[in-house]
Amino acid sequence: MWIENGQTLCAQHNFIKKSFNQTEAGKKMFILLYEAAKADGEREIMDFCTDIFSTYEKHDINGHIEWKR
Repeated sequence: MWIENGQTLCAQHNFIKKSFNQTEAGKKMFILLYEAAKADGEREIMDFCTDIFSTYEKHDINGHIEWKR
């Protein structure tokens, strides 16, 4: 057995933690996509990303990661 980070979590909380890290990475990727679309004037992609950010906000996910409109 290999203990990588020393955290003792039940299966349910380990899954939540794992999912949270994945949603953080996803939100950061959408921020980069939004910024690139904004620089290029790609309104459709900007609107798509805005919809994604609205979903993050609706479900109170990763509020500590901010994006600028």
